[in-house]
Formats: sequence, C-alpha cells, structure tokens
Amino acid sequence: MRFLTLACVAGLLLLGACAQRSAWTVPVQPVDVAALAEVAPSGRLPGTARPQAYRVTLDLDPRETHFSGQVEIDIQLAAATNGIWLHGDDLDVSRVTATAGRETVEAGWDEILDTGVVWVSFPRRLEARRVTLAIDYTAPFDTSLAGLFRVESQGNWYALAKSESIQARRFLPGFDEPGLKAPFHVTITVPEGMHAIANTPEVAREAAGDGFETIRFAPTRPLSTYLLSAAVGNFDKVERPDLPPNDVRRAAIPLTGYARAGKGEELAFALDLTPEMMRVFEEMLGQPYPYEKLDIIAAPQWPSGATELAAAITYREGRILVGPNTGPSLLRSVKEIHAHEIAHMWFGNLVTPPWWDDLWLKEGFAVWSETAVLSIMEPGNNHELAAVIDGIRAMSLDSLKGARAVAEPIDRNEDVRNAYDAITYSKGQSVIRMVDAYFGPEVLRPALGRYIARYADGEADSARFYEAIGRASGEPEIGRVFESFVTQPGVPVVRARPVCGAGIAKIEFTQSRYRPIGSEIQSGSQWRIPVCATWKDGANGGEVCALLSGAKRTVDVPGAICPEIIVPNSEGSGYYRFDLPAENWRALTENFAGLEAREALVSLDSAQAGFNAGTLDAEEYLRLLEASLTHPHGTVLITALNAWDSLLLQLGEGADPARARAAAALADREAPAELEAQLRLRGFEAGSLQDPAARAALVEEVDAFLSGQGQLSSDLYTYALRAALEDGGTAMFDRVVEATSRIDDAVFLQAAANTLGAAAAPEDAARALDLIYDGGISQQVTFSLAESLMNNPDHRAATWARITGDFPGFTSRLPAQSRRATPRLARAFCDPSVIPDLEALFAAGSRDLAGHERALDETKEYLTLCAAQQDHARQAFGPVLADPVQE
Repeated sequence: MRFLTLACVAGLLLLGACAQRSAWTVPVQPVDVAALAEVAPSGRLPGTARPQAYRVTLDLDPRETHFSGQVEIDIQLAAATNGIWLHGDDLDVSRVTATAGRETVEAGWDEILDTGVVWVSFPRRLEARRVTLAIDYTAPFDTSLAGLFRVESQGNWYALAKSESIQARRFLPGFDEPGLKAPFHVTITVPEGMHAIANTPEVAREAAGDGFETIRFAPTRPLSTYLLSAAVGNFDKVERPDLPPNDVRRAAIPLTGYARAGKGEELAFALDLTPEMMRVFEEMLGQPYPYEKLDIIAAPQWPSGATELAAAITYREGRILVGPNTGPSLLRSVKEIHAHEIAHMWFGNLVTPPWWDDLWLKEGFAVWSETAVLSIMEPGNNHELAAVIDGIRAMSLDSLKGARAVAEPIDRNEDVRNAYDAITYSKGQSVIRMVDAYFGPEVLRPALGRYIARYADGEADSARFYEAIGRASGEPEIGRVFESFVTQPGVPVVRARPVCGAGIAKIEFTQSRYRPIGSEIQSGSQWRIPVCATWKDGANGGEVCALLSGAKRTVDVPGAICPEIIVPNSEGSGYYRFDLPAENWRALTENFAGLEAREALVSLDSAQAGFNAGTLDAEEYLRLLEASLTHPHGTVLITALNAWDSLLLQLGEGADPARARAAAALADREAPAELEAQLRLRGFEAGSLQDPAARAALVEEVDAFLSGQGQLSSDLYTYALRAALEDGGTAMFDRVVEATSRIDDAVFLQAAANTLGAAAAPEDAARALDLIYDGGISQQVTFSLAESLMNNPDHRAATWARITGDFPGFTSRLPAQSRRATPRLARAFCDPSVIPDLEALFAAGSRDLAGHERALDETKEYLTLCAAQQDHARQAFGPVLADPVQE
C-alpha cells in the first residue's frame, strides 16, 4: 500500500503552493492512507484535474468471468499537486504511471472510499500542467447488472456496460461525473465472430490471434463517462437504410439494431419508427442529430427500462421488442421510451448537467419530448393525455412532507440514484409542459434549440438554463416560473371561486401547498403558477389565464354572468391540483361526461386528492367517481378504474358495497371504442369486481396460451395471470413458473414476477420466494417478485419474516441499483407500527444498501399517511355506502 504525508494532502488543497520550474519537484513522504479518508471527496471531485482525452483498450470475452483493460488519460492540472482524485471501483490495478514532459514515474493507486473514490499518488510533486496517466487493470464481470456485466441467454453469453449513473467506474478508471466530458478513443478485443458495439462506428478490425480479433472505433465527441457503451456477444444484427439528410442535418446516419440471437426481427417496429421520429426531433429543435451513427440495442437483461448511451441506446427487451402478443398499451410504451431515449441525444448527451442535482435538465426534457414529438407524429393518438397522467403520478410522491425539490443538492455519491424518481422525471416534464402551453410552443421550442447550440459538447446547470432560455425566448418570466417549481418541493393547490355581482363576473384564485390527511406539511409555500381555467355559464364558455405569483389573484371573466362549471386547469396543462366550492364541484360532476378528456383527468385527480385531504366529502367524491365511469374517452375510463381500485384498497374488507356501485355505473355505459380501454375494463371486471364470467374467460385464455394453443395480449398478462394463479392452485403455479423459462418473452416474465405472489397456497408463496434465492428467475425481476408477495395480505408476514431473516442473502439477489429501494417493500403494511422494526433493519447499513435513507424516510411517512387515509376512507364512506344501490 502506498502512503502520503498529511502535509502533502494539505498541499493538494493549497493550489500550486510548491510549483517549481521543472515538472516533477519535491519528493513525497509516506503517511497512513486513513488520513486521506478524512479529506476524500464524497461527492463531486475537486477542480484540480480535468480529463482532456481517454485512450481505452478492453479485452472482453463474455464467456470468461474476468476482463482486462488499459487506459491512458490526458489530464490538465489547474494547480501543483501530490496526486489526483479520480474514480475506480473494485478494479485490480497492476500498474499506474504518470508522464509529464519527457519523464514517466510510477504512481500509486489507493481506493479510499467504497464508492470508488481513488487517490492516485505521485512520488514527487507535479506542477500545474498536462499529465498522462496510464493504468493497467483487470476486474470481474459484475454479477448484479451494474457496470460491465455478463449474462447468458439460450446458450450464448453477452457482455454489456451499464454506465449510468456512476457505474462506469466499475469497469474504467476515470473521472466518473457528468460534467467532466472528454473524447474517447476505444479499442476492444473480442472472440472472433462476436459483435462489438461502442459509441462510434468501427473503423478497423484485425486478427488478434487464438480466435480473437481487435476492433478499433472512431474517436467520440466529448462524452461523460455515464454515456459509455460496450456491448459484446452473438447479437442478431439488423441493418436499416441510413437516416437520410434533411434541412437540418447534412450527413446520412447509419441505423442498426442489435438483439440477442433469434430476437432481431422483433426490433423492426422500433427501427421503422426511428426515421420519422428523428426528423421531427431535428425540425422541432432546429439542431441536427449529433452523432455519427445510431444503434438500437435490446439487452438480454438490463436493470432499468433503457439507458441513453450515446449513439448506442440500450433497452431492456420488454421495453423495445414487439412480438405477436404485443398489446396496444405496450406499443404506446415502446413509442414513448424510444422518443425519450432519442431526446437524450440532445438533452443530456450533447448538453450535459455538470452534476446530478440538475438531472431534470436531461430526464425532465426527455419525458416532455415523448409527448411533444409523438403528438406531432400522431396528432390523434392521445399522447397529450399520457403526459397529464404522468404528471398526476408525480404528485403522489410530491405530496409527502419529505418530498425533494426537482433540483436539490446531492452531496454524496451514495445519493445519486435517489434523484432518479418521479420528481425528476414526471414533475420535471409537467413543469416544462406547463411552460410550453402557457407561453406557447412557438416561444419555448426555438429557444430550446438555441440553448442546445450554445452549450453543445459542454455542460449547463439550472442557473445557466434559466438565463439562457429567458434570453433566447425573449421572455424572462419563463426562467422565473421554472425556478419557482424546480427549487421547491410540493404540489400547489389552486382554489377557484366565482365572484359575481353587479353584472361583472370574476374568478378569485388562491394558492396553497397540498396537504393530505395525516401529513405534517406546513403551509407557506408559494409558486409562480401559470393558471388557465375553462368555464361555462349556460351556453357561454371560454378560458381565462393569469400568472398567480402571490397568495391570491382575481381575474375578470368577460362574457360570463356567473361561471357555473369551472375547470381551473385548462387542458390539464398545469402542474397543480385544484379545489372548488361545493356547488361548483356538483356542477362539474353533473357535466363530467362532457368534459374535455385532459380536463376530466385532472378533475378526477383533484377530487381524489380533495377527498384524501378532507376538503371534499365522501358523498360528493363518490358521485364524481361514478360519473367518471360514464366518460366516453377510453383513457379517462382507464384512469377512473384506477381511482376505483385505490378506493377499494382503502376500504379493504368493507369494499363490497363500493364494488356494487362501480358495477352499476359501468352497466349504464357503452363499451369503450379504444382497445386499450377494453382490455383494462376486462381486467377490472375480473380482478376488482370479481366477476365470475370475466374471470373464467381470462383463465381460459391463460390456459390456452400456456398450452401453446392460443395468443394472449400482453396488456392482459398481469390480469389474466393473477386470476389464474388465484383460482388455479398449485397446478397453475407450477405451469406459470415453468413457462417463465420456456416462453421467450420478457414482458411475460415481468408479468409473472408481478403476479406469482397471488398464489393462494402458503407453500407456493414460499416456493415463489425460493426463486429469488436460488436464481430460479431472472435477476432483473426479483424485486418485482418480492413486491408481489408483499402485496398479498395472506403471504405478507411470512415473506417479510424470511426476507428480514436473511436480509443480506435477499439483497444480494437484487439488481445493484434496486437495493437502495428495499425499504419500500414495507409499504404493503400500511401500518406505522412496523416503523421501529424497519429502522432497526436498516440501522447497520452496508455498501450494498448505500443511499437507502431517502427510500426509508419516504416509506415511514407513507406508512403514516396510508393508515390515516385508510381510517378516513372507512369512516367517511361507511354511512354513504350503507344505502343500497338504486336500480
């Protein structure tokens, strides 16, 4: 082990104190490495060193357990130093040298923090100048779907790099943070005949002897390490015509798909979607696609839905492959995730946040782009409704007292993954969509293009974005609205109250922070809210808009006598909930079937939130829930069914009268026109309403599907498997488990993991848990299987006892990036009495659970709120549901 003096450590922090005329100067005296741990950066690296270029050579054979690499990094030093902080996680480094000028010296390598923070020490002090590090190392392929990992499928081995967010350090020494971008020159040696995929096109290939070949790739543009791709294996390669030049881009772009052997044809849908999608992106932003090629990779296993590795986008199979059973909901999802990842080529890859606290600048814009681009490509396909639902989803997490801001400081590497949540993604896109709607696409979107051009190949934080977007758009208020929502947590509630008299109609808007029953949230937050309200007054109607920047604002309503029907969130474009006086809620309920679909969605959410906050009584809420089932639009119906599911769960064993009310309301409506809604309705009738005929039909379809005698829409997998497992006993459990290895469909595998916990027999539940421990099911779905078991009240206690009895054994079978989320499994209890045991379980902590604190805090608050709202629902609905359903 190599040692440094405390004086030299201090000298690192005193920039340039000992610089001399020659490159290498004062010798360094050794000291215990423990001293370095006291000053090691737990988050961002100090600004002493910045990478200028990487030259990377990797020997990757997925059939082996280990790989080797060599990397040279050209580094610019801003000050004289005794060494350099950088990253490398559990790498077996055999040699490090540092070259400055014409002199090369041996350097030391010590991993100081277990998050992969490394001190590279010099034997003598080095002045501020350029230095080249050369590092030789080996490492095992990761076994938890992180960093550079390998997986086997159908007898073939594949190696894949999952670099985001701070996992590149697991296979490559370097500066593993987003703002430290540099070009990469990559060479990979692989078994002869295997494909190798990187961020740039292959430029040379030569035999390497003994059945191997070496592939050299073109140098990249400046890249962050989290965007690095390395994929090796016997992939099916699916070539498509180049993306042709257009008015924005002069060069043609090669387009290629890769999937594991035998799956290549299922990439056709995504590949064929790409040319038009790319054209729309480029024209919308006025900026060309920035890379030399585009590869679409369906990974045999992948820990997340997809990752925007530059020019080599990598997806979990179930999110991108389209086969014969793919249902309409999954097709929509494929379109959305593909648009999301292509958006990243500009938002994140070309212009990069300097640190993870500004993750929204890439993820929020990528989610927003899904709707923006798909609405242009398919203007009648309801993509705007998906964006509204996505924003509503964020509000659930944002309703917690401990909710974080969209952009919140991240001080530790352990907390980086905590920024990957609905606040960053869904709230981020909702705020962007609100600004786009209020100020106009003709204002925001060209300004985004100019922002991208200004910071291309560089980095920009939120402050730079606010300034740049205000300047580029000519609307400084845009930046202020963004900042208002990005820098503070919580969901605004806008209360709209008509004020009428003397022939003048007004609407008074007031704002506050949403606070559900049981919450300790304190009022006082205020936002700059772009509010638009749709109103009707008899035959008259219209819209009024205002920027609500204070606690209250009153707006004239021209043409109205006194607005009766008010939806204070026109087209569902605002990130806020609303409240109304009782008579206006009643009018809205009576006219619910006639509401514009997006406005129906936000009205339903605001009513549900109002009931959970105690501001809307149970009878009024139930009337609106019943009315929501009559809305003609299929997406509204799906959302209404989800709201009914939430209520039935709250009511528990006393839910039968509510089921009867829902069944009666559905009996009065026509079948929905949309196939997605038809399939969701079948699932609701079979599962939530426990309708015998609906259940029998689904079980029959599962039986035929598992026997290879019929097809089953992927949209029905979860509903049908749950019904079959609940009713079919151990024989059906065995059939479903057997099918997970026989049916080569990642979507079916995920659905099986989501439903195996529905098995009735305790011994089958125990066998389901065995699948996690003994590797009997793919690691990428183990967390979902555990959730499924916890969500079944009959198996919850036994599952929890076994999980907590061997917690390290359980967490070792989860994907690495899922382990910090394990506190959320306890949400199934809906009981704050489990909090002390939960705290004790995580008190010791471990490297595998690093960053779990946020999930633990959220879960503790959730348990308290869940119990309070469950009690509220049962007490409030008791008298209301006591009345029989009127036939």
